[in-house]
Amino acid sequence: MAQPAGTEAMIRDLVRSGDQDRYWAALLAADRVRGDLLALYAFNIELARVPEQVREPRLGEIRLQWWRDALAAALGGEAADHPVLAAVAEAAWRHDLPAGVLDGMIDARSFDLADEPMKDLSALLAYLDATAGAMFRLGARITGGDDRAADLAGLAGIAYGLTGLMRALPYHIARGNVFLPGDLLAKHGLHPQAILNGGANDDLRAVLRDLREIAAEALANFRRQAAGRPGAALPVFLPLALVEPYLKRLASAGHDPLLEIVQLNPLQRYALIWRAHLRGRI
Repeated sequence: MAQPAGTEAMIRDLVRSGDQDRYWAALLAADRVRGDLLALYAFNIELARVPEQVREPRLGEIRLQWWRDALAAALGGEAADHPVLAAVAEAAWRHDLPAGVLDGMIDARSFDLADEPMKDLSALLAYLDATAGAMFRLGARITGGDDRAADLAGLAGIAYGLTGLMRALPYHIARGNVFLPGDLLAKHGLHPQAILNGGANDDLRAVLRDLREIAAEALANFRRQAAGRPGAALPVFLPLALVEPYLKRLASAGHDPLLEIVQLNPLQRYALIWRAHLRGRI
């Protein structure tokens, strides 16, 4: 079913402004799948910004429930009023995307609304798998990646998603979210409230060092298991080319983890993605 006039441009602009790295990577995908990738990425952006659109967690849960119900209806063949929802439903039909993975993306965002800190490392890894991991998993399916590419999604989700959470730590702390796992905080003698109160000390740096090691190990395992070539799914995994430079910035002596959101300039990011594309590997 053709999208209404202007829908493709709206989705393209949403991804370009809300997830520039995945936008650039999608431009390097085959024409036949690019629109469906962008629809998936736009869906993720809409879910991720629900907490920004509400003042109370209860209102956010109502919005997430709307997405659950509307997605189920759209996948069941009902017309969708929301352009992003209609586009992701069409992508799901075309590529037989698992409804459970799409639902999991919605469910995971409940944590973004909660006042509770992340319970432990297992909970954090489950969150990453349901968010960043799901994006890689579904993207690999859209691009026609083989089973190996789908298996790589879990490692990619840890490497990319965990790095992203550490980069955005000041933003999440300002919103009252502590994504750092409780068991790891306890190991280093930290309480979540101390971080919310601005406790950027050696204990926090030790926690972040442990998390950087987990992200780096996931990236290294991805590279080993990919054997240099994720195949047709390569465009989906291109943002992983940014993980190593981000981790280096996060580890720099002058970085303040509670005040500075780590960035790379757009030209550098684009060059890293383009180089990985030309090399055919991350």
